[in-house]
Amino acid sequence: MNFKIKKIILYPKNKTLLKREVNFDLKRVNVIVGDSQTGKSAIIPIIDYCLGSSKCAIPVGPIRDYCEWFALLIQTGPIELFLARREPGEQAQTSDMFLDEGKRVKIPESISIKNRTNKEVVNRLNQIAKLPSLDFADDESNIKPYEERPSFKDFLAFCFQPQHIIANPYTLFYKADTIEHRFKLETIFPLALGVINNSTLELKKRLKALEEELRMKRRELDDRQKILKAWEVEIKSNYITAIEFGLLNEAPMPDETWVLQDYLVFLKTIPENIRTSKAPQVDIGATKKVLDYINTLKNKETEIIEDLYNRRTKLEQIRTFNSTSSLYEEALTTQLKKLEPINNGWLQSKIRDSHSCPLCGTETKSATKEIRTLISISTKIKLKASVIDKSKDILDKEITELLGQVDGLEDQLNRIRKQLRELSSKNDQLDRGNKNQENVYRYQGRIEQNLKNLKETEGDGQLSQQINKLVQDIANLNGKIGNFAINKRLQDALKRISITINTYKEILRVENYSNPTELNIKELTLKISSKSGREDYLWEIGSGSNWMGYHVSTILALHDHFLKLKDENNYVPSFTVFDQPSQAYFPEMVRKIGKTPTVASDDLPRVRAIFQSFSKFTSDNKAKCQVIVLEHAGNDIWGNIENIHFVEGHRWTKDNALIPLAWLL
Repeated sequence: MNFKIKKIILYPKNKTLLKREVNFDLKRVNVIVGDSQTGKSAIIPIIDYCLGSSKCAIPVGPIRDYCEWFALLIQTGPIELFLARREPGEQAQTSDMFLDEGKRVKIPESISIKNRTNKEVVNRLNQIAKLPSLDFADDESNIKPYEERPSFKDFLAFCFQPQHIIANPYTLFYKADTIEHRFKLETIFPLALGVINNSTLELKKRLKALEEELRMKRRELDDRQKILKAWEVEIKSNYITAIEFGLLNEAPMPDETWVLQDYLVFLKTIPENIRTSKAPQVDIGATKKVLDYINTLKNKETEIIEDLYNRRTKLEQIRTFNSTSSLYEEALTTQLKKLEPINNGWLQSKIRDSHSCPLCGTETKSATKEIRTLISISTKIKLKASVIDKSKDILDKEITELLGQVDGLEDQLNRIRKQLRELSSKNDQLDRGNKNQENVYRYQGRIEQNLKNLKETEGDGQLSQQINKLVQDIANLNGKIGNFAINKRLQDALKRISITINTYKEILRVENYSNPTELNIKELTLKISSKSGREDYLWEIGSGSNWMGYHVSTILALHDHFLKLKDENNYVPSFTVFDQPSQAYFPEMVRKIGKTPTVASDDLPRVRAIFQSFSKFTSDNKAKCQVIVLEHAGNDIWGNIENIHFVEGHRWTKDNALIPLAWLL
């Protein structure tokens, strides 16, 4: 996101005083050099506060005491933004803000009233960044704070490296030392890396909706198939009744091999047959066929009852035998416990091959023989126990199979009995109605209704086609935005970033800079692989200068990646602020000559390397990302490095600092 800082403006509470402006170069590395307590470290909190942060982290003291408004002039694409926010006084923050934007914004000499709230300003920044309006939640009914839609403020985690972060082995990113920001940063990381974008989030919502629709359609199909199964007996009974009514002349009697579709082939012809004939003609012998069929069902009922009895008896016998085997196994286990001194070799170790009888003094080997006998007994018991274990597994499997068979037979028995009841009821109606034409037409109505119901529940009907299409649509979307596809893009991005991190590690003279470094976005830290194959996290690496080197390398590598994304996929502001990256060499490696800190000669190249890395980053990316550095190290160290801009051309001191001396008088 093209977003750079042109000015920081401070407005005094004393209206007779002039505002304070700090100007920045948009195409070079901006370095503010100053002594301690001159306001350098307030730069990051001021920028963050003016960009809509929820709290004011600007240090209390002169800056808060003498400033009424803090403001930024931003260059974003072809327009300028003027953002000002009131000093909160005794409050943690204030929502009072002032916003102006245009091709060229006139900076006001003073600000008297607000015209926006910080939420409105953040919403405007979200629009400028073209951030997605969708959230990250899978469950819309329970959206967690870190799953809410991304905000411009979230991406500032990649823009700031305050003094307490830049050489911190435990925290790599701005505000990632708090749980709330940590979870949110982990959530937005794929979005920041360009792995997902607004279109991806829309498609993910679409995928979620399709998966929910598929779940509902499958449940509906399952319900219909259950209804279809429940109607199966009625359909079979209707078929037999139709033969007796003379509605299916020359139709065969069903046998055990028939499935539901076999019945339907004939039943579907009944409505048309009735419409094309004046009165149905009953086949000679139709009644006998029906009675024979009923008799067949009764015989089948008897067979199933007998089969059920046999299987239940067998099941009971196996269970009894299984129970007896368990008791026998327990007895064997008890015997083995008694023989434990034999099994573990303890008793053998205490008995010699031969010994003297305490009564007669004769040499004997009886004890050894007894030990061998006990060992033989123990071996036989173990073998029996092993056989029982195997037999129990076989019996358990057979019990499971028998239970399934019994359930199946009971289901068949229920279906046959239900069909017999249906046929008995319909035969009674036939006898009472003497097969008159009125009964035939009533029966035709029932058949047509049944066929209509069945059509709605057929597995290969419209509902199945809808399910198949949903499955295909979901598969296509998963190919584009599924976990596998997203993870592949994520790993590719992290691999490129890791290579760039190593490039800057070498410039910054990090120890063992050639060791591969992986950005772990789950832990929000770095993982470094040694030549021996060991993997260490950042906090396991020693030395403050190394921690600083890893921090700077990571932030520069990330911005290098952001700048290579398409404009519509880059949501990270194109500026970054580093607060005292050379602190690893201060004050331990610094001696003071007057007020000017001087770095020990052996560490001078390391301090220069920090600024050389910033210079290379600016040059390689054609100044598309603005770098601001807040430092103790003066231009006598980095002054001849290209692409460096010395902000205000002098060191800040207590008499010439962020807050002008005139404000303090």
